Amino acid sequence: MGLNNVKRPDLCARASRAIPPKGLYSTLPSMSGIVNQSMPMAAIFLRNRFVAWFAVIQSVHYYLNTDEDEANAKDGKQSSSIEQTPIIKVAMAMVGLIVCYMNLVFPVVNQMPQPPSDEIPITEEK
Repeated sequence: MGLNNVKRPDLCARASRAIPPKGLYSTLPSMSGIVNQSMPMAAIFLRNRFVAWFAVIQSVHYYLNTDEDEANAKDGKQSSSIEQTPIIKVAMAMVGLIVCYMNLVFPVVNQMPQPPSDEIPITEEK
């Protein structure tokens, strides 16, 4: 028997799947969750389209990367009332985007301010 014979029992190794340990940030509330929750409100108040699109993209990313098992475990053990479900974060981001583009449907007419009536208008002297 040669040294490169893969059928030798002393060269066989049992394959085992190791579960990776939980990270430091898996138990703590993440910073991205706080930013993700506050960005739609910032987009609504500022009416900034860039912030609104950022909130939509970030909330969809958060929705796609949320583990369903952890979300269900949070529901069972009374998670904090501050944390929202991912679908509500996506809905809030969409509301922020709609508010930013609301001027296209309901345009706002800007009027020039009128000078006070008690002031005398300045005229050119001849």
